[in-house]
Amino acid sequence: MRQKSSSSSAGNERIRVFFLSALFGAFLFILIYGPYVLNPLYDDWIFMSGERDLVQHYLGFCLYRSSPWQFPIGLVTTASFPHDMSVIYTDAIPLFAFFGKLLDPILPETFQYLGVFGMMSMALMGGIGALLIYEYTGKKAVSVISSVFYSLSWVVLYRMFYHTSLTAQWLILLAFYLWLRIRPAERIVMNCLIYAVFSATAMLIHPYIWAMCGGILAMGVLEYVIKSRDVKSFLLYSFVFCGMGAACLYAFGAFAVGRGASLGTGSYESNLNTFFNSMGYGVLPGLPVTLLQYEGFGYLGFGVLLFGAAAFLTLIIMKIKPRMDLHRWMLFITGLCFFAFSIIPEISWGENVLVNINLGRIFGTFVGIFRSNGRFIWPLCYMILTYLIIFMFRHAGEKKIIILLVVCLVLQTGDMIPFIVEKHKVFAVGDYEYKGILDGNQAIDNAIDRYDHIVMDIQDGAVDQYLSYYAYLHGMTTNDFYYARPIDSKVQNTLESLRNDMSKGRYDDSLLYVIGKDKLPLYEKYDLHFYEIAGRYLASHRPIEGLR
Repeated sequence: MRQKSSSSSAGNERIRVFFLSALFGAFLFILIYGPYVLNPLYDDWIFMSGERDLVQHYLGFCLYRSSPWQFPIGLVTTASFPHDMSVIYTDAIPLFAFFGKLLDPILPETFQYLGVFGMMSMALMGGIGALLIYEYTGKKAVSVISSVFYSLSWVVLYRMFYHTSLTAQWLILLAFYLWLRIRPAERIVMNCLIYAVFSATAMLIHPYIWAMCGGILAMGVLEYVIKSRDVKSFLLYSFVFCGMGAACLYAFGAFAVGRGASLGTGSYESNLNTFFNSMGYGVLPGLPVTLLQYEGFGYLGFGVLLFGAAAFLTLIIMKIKPRMDLHRWMLFITGLCFFAFSIIPEISWGENVLVNINLGRIFGTFVGIFRSNGRFIWPLCYMILTYLIIFMFRHAGEKKIIILLVVCLVLQTGDMIPFIVEKHKVFAVGDYEYKGILDGNQAIDNAIDRYDHIVMDIQDGAVDQYLSYYAYLHGMTTNDFYYARPIDSKVQNTLESLRNDMSKGRYDDSLLYVIGKDKLPLYEKYDLHFYEIAGRYLASHRPIEGLR
């Protein structure tokens, strides 16, 4: 049973546990990634990291920031002109991007928040993880030490500065905490407000995390409904959470840009070996998976696995018989649902597909919305970690579990050392200096003011992100961008339209073309001047003086 205390002293203790654990999580972030990524005026590390997705997320904010305000408020007009797209599909963390756009008049030209967001994620993972443990144990030391396992979560560090918005897994922990703390029949207005704010925050960080949190909160309210038969509460809170999520999608233009992304399931699910498969990132050897199952990465780490072995031995030696009440059954069903959803439709062990489930048209379409459904293994990772700590606390006592936690934490960190060292070498560097292919060319700098738009036609499916940044810095638009939801057909139609205009003698002098070698034959027949730069061809109807 979890601790029940609502006294002011218990409340103050929770605050101390939270802040101490969060501060330690922030310290661990700086230890791994260094302080330079926290500088909002320093963005060279983003371009020099070698992470294409990280550059995409930063540029998504830059181009959203330079777009004029309109409704829906989340539309980006400068990234794939003349086609609008929602900032949600740039993975630029729309909530932060929105406030960055609001503050654009007072912000410097170079401004990034990805480093701060990463540190915030590790800090809140520790703080909220500690609150979860404290809720069940009531012990400050146990909670604070346990928090390090949450801050150093493999599934968070794996996503850091690769898909940074998905490091906000503290929202998953917060959903479990709200399950424990909120009483649906009390303070209904306040509870609805909490649900609405929580829903908006989760949706505007990442829709996948919103869906996970929604499932957790729904099971929490369902537990209350089973006890009280109060179905109205379930309907009310579901309406508030889902309604706010849908409203955020609408306001940020998710429904205003044509048809949805191509649906499909398979390949992106989680493997049955995911909890103990380091995929080669840890000291423990990686195990094989099928195709693209890195999305279902749910490695617990050597320390947590050893902790689980200790719990299993305790269970056998002490002949403990698990007791199931309603709360435990609801948690068990929640974990089972997340596990089942994350491994379908191709249930595989290693490289071998054991079962390929036909999901049917309706359910298959629903699952296809979350094509990377392997990510839904994350809540179960935290449920396992939390349960192991609570189990050992109840059956081993406070002193023994502190020793066990410290030993397993040392082993968990040791398992991470190669991964941490590699990341430290990349990100804890403060003297990166980025230079794009057009930067520093005096002839281009002298002529660039006469152009309003960069037209990229490089090769099918390729986008030169550095040209997008150059366009942002010079107040220009581009025609193509790497979105989470591709619009290749629209981009190709626009290119064909431009070539059709030129074939009829209609040239737009405000367009600067950047053409790949494979696409050059499509443009050589037009009245354009061509200039080769760094494997690309600049093309302009008017000559660029000083450029050979």
